[in-house]
Amino acid sequence: MLDCPTASSLPRVIARRASWRGGIVLVLGGLLAACATPRLAAPPMLIAQVAPPGFPRSVRFLSSDRAYLREHLDSTVQTLRAAAGAEPIHILALSGGGAGGAFGAGALYGLERVGKRPTFQVVTGVSAGALLAPFAFLGPSWDAQMKEAFDSHRVDHLLQTRPWLGFLFHPGIYRDGPLVELVDHFVTPRLIRAVAEQARQGRLLLVATTDIDKQESVIWNMGLIAEHGGPAARKLFAQVLVASASIPGVFPPVIIRVRGNGKTYDEMHVDGGTTLPFFVASNLVDILPMHLPQLQGAKVYVLVNGQLSTYPQTTPEKPMAVLSRSFSAALMHASRRALLLAAIFARHFGMHFQFSYLPMSYPDQGALDFNFANMHRLFDYGMRCAESDRIWTTLHQAIDEGQRAATRLPQLSYQCPAAVTGVSPRG
Repeated sequence: MLDCPTASSLPRVIARRASWRGGIVLVLGGLLAACATPRLAAPPMLIAQVAPPGFPRSVRFLSSDRAYLREHLDSTVQTLRAAAGAEPIHILALSGGGAGGAFGAGALYGLERVGKRPTFQVVTGVSAGALLAPFAFLGPSWDAQMKEAFDSHRVDHLLQTRPWLGFLFHPGIYRDGPLVELVDHFVTPRLIRAVAEQARQGRLLLVATTDIDKQESVIWNMGLIAEHGGPAARKLFAQVLVASASIPGVFPPVIIRVRGNGKTYDEMHVDGGTTLPFFVASNLVDILPMHLPQLQGAKVYVLVNGQLSTYPQTTPEKPMAVLSRSFSAALMHASRRALLLAAIFARHFGMHFQFSYLPMSYPDQGALDFNFANMHRLFDYGMRCAESDRIWTTLHQAIDEGQRAATRLPQLSYQCPAAVTGVSPRG
């Protein structure tokens, strides 16, 4: 029987089993193959009738499942209309962006301080936005926890590298322990009960992950999960949040066990931002032809927790620098496309559309900059822009700002997304 080596014992194992470079490669390959933790097979069908044990299939759906959308969209909108009462339906979409989530948290915090944060009937979250989404959904009574999650020293040790060559044995450069612990700290039984109560009032909390076996987005109804109650609900709720924030290659994927047709499978889920930077409508192709008068006058808000363009800079020839810049580039371009589609969706149904983002001129350090000082600065920036009523902008304004900035040398500033000339939000 093979005793699998730990990272600390691996040098001694290699020295015993190989004395030349080629032998080291062979030994490493053999050890990796022998010591890999087996997982069950993934469901064989793209749209499979499976769900986590004990939960109904309705707790999640594939974003590409057109039949599901056709069947449930009208009744869902009617429920939201009833939940909004005499007010317009308010929809908030929170994007990915890693450390940039501090911007969205600060913006929501600032809006509440000046009494301009509505009650959102729908909150959707992806990646960092998924971690923020439960607090945005539950409202101002949870702002202290939201601030602690994004503006405290809890984020300082989020990226913990593995010991010597440990990354060779795991599908992620960094340990998932700190992220799991962060989520577990905030996903308490009290939070689960609070989410369930709001869900019973007809509101929706949705989080996206990416099922990399299917290579598709999965939308999870977190309110329905919470309504299940008990330890199982808390476990699955936390699993989905961790999965949605697990950037591929940076953190290991999350295995979620599902059952269906008398069989058990394992699904591998990673960062929802891999396939969706944020989402307002998960499948516009099928939704747009429909007539939904209940959405007329609804208000859509999108918080992009990152930039849509940046100044050029010389990227250091280091793995983390290249990974961070590549991740940011992919997120920026995906966010631009998603913003355009969201604006088309809103216009089609007569909805008001606004969004916010980090302007090109903000001295952003990247999605993987989980440094407390920088995240505190970002939180404070979002808060002050919201307090001064300069947080929300439009596509035309953002395009004009980007065009002006692109034709100049870098001019870093703390000007707000909808800033008035010459005024800085720094206090």
